[in-house]
Amino acid sequence: DLDSFFPAKDRFQLAMALNNLLASPGFEAWLEGEALDVGNMLYTPQGKPRVAIFSIAHLSDSERMFFVSLLLNQMLSWMRTQSGTTSLRALLYMDEIFGYFPPVANPPSKQPLLTLLKQARAFGVGLVLSTQNPVDLDYKALSNAGTWFLGKLQTERDKARVLEGLDSLAGGIDRGTLDSLLSTLPGRVFLMH
Repeated sequence: DLDSFFPAKDRFQLAMALNNLLASPGFEAWLEGEALDVGNMLYTPQGKPRVAIFSIAHLSDSERMFFVSLLLNQMLSWMRTQSGTTSLRALLYMDEIFGYFPPVANPPSKQPLLTLLKQARAFGVGLVLSTQNPVDLDYKALSNAGTWFLGKLQTERDKARVLEGLDSLAGGIDRGTLDSLLSTLPGRVFLMH
């Protein structure tokens, strides 16, 4: 029975929230422009690869989360229509993922990002994610990243998170040497694992 799992009062609140969203002047912009079709963004109709860049700096925090979550879910949907491959067919790069994959909260972007980290390589999709503070990332992100480029880390918490992750991936690394190295790397020099 519908009322047993979704009471009329809750249905009315959902309808009002959707109505407010659709009637909002700010929402009208989301209904214009190109469709968010990942296949068309990555390849021309002739099959030539192309680049798609999204700048979201002008959006509010909630609009950014909405768009990033929508894009990640569209990427997942497109990825699942592809056959498995060992060749790279697409690359998703996100600069500064702070807030999209936090260690404690569950924003809408977290689950599709984790799914991509776990499954994308089987479909030929690579991810490049960057952050200034590894401590702001869920540990599952670190454990699912195959290649790490580490620059100078300023805080002890960031170093501890990275060193802990490196220990679990490649045990036997001398923590003291790595700690010292990560504290003294010059600008634009990276340690690769």
